[in-house]
Amino acid sequence: MGPATRRGTRTPGDNFDGVADRTGRATVTVQVGAEGNGGYYAFEPPAVRVSRGTTVRWAWTGKGGAHDVIARDGRFESERATSDDTTFSRTFETTGTHRYYCTPHRSLGMKGAIVVV
Repeated sequence: MGPATRRGTRTPGDNFDGVADRTGRATVTVQVGAEGNGGYYAFEPPAVRVSRGTTVRWAWTGKGGAHDVIARDGRFESERATSDDTTFSRTFETTGTHRYYCTPHRSLGMKGAIVVV
């Protein structure tokens, strides 16, 4: 199976399977270092739809080496970490699509998106 395509945007990650709907929840967790892209180089879910005011909590699995969470537009940035007790949170108040990536594994396809409605 080749890379997924979403509205003309090529997503090289092999773990993309649509946008996970998590609307109506106060907090949503995204795993950092989930299995995908030929190792533990994925976010799970890679794309998630949330309601305005939702807090997204990224939780490191401790697999795949050092990871971080960096917004493409520079609005948020976590520290680079390897430990499975690492978390990073952000509350999304602005509607739209907020894309992010892991700096060390971006070229492998470790990218994600938060879609705020």
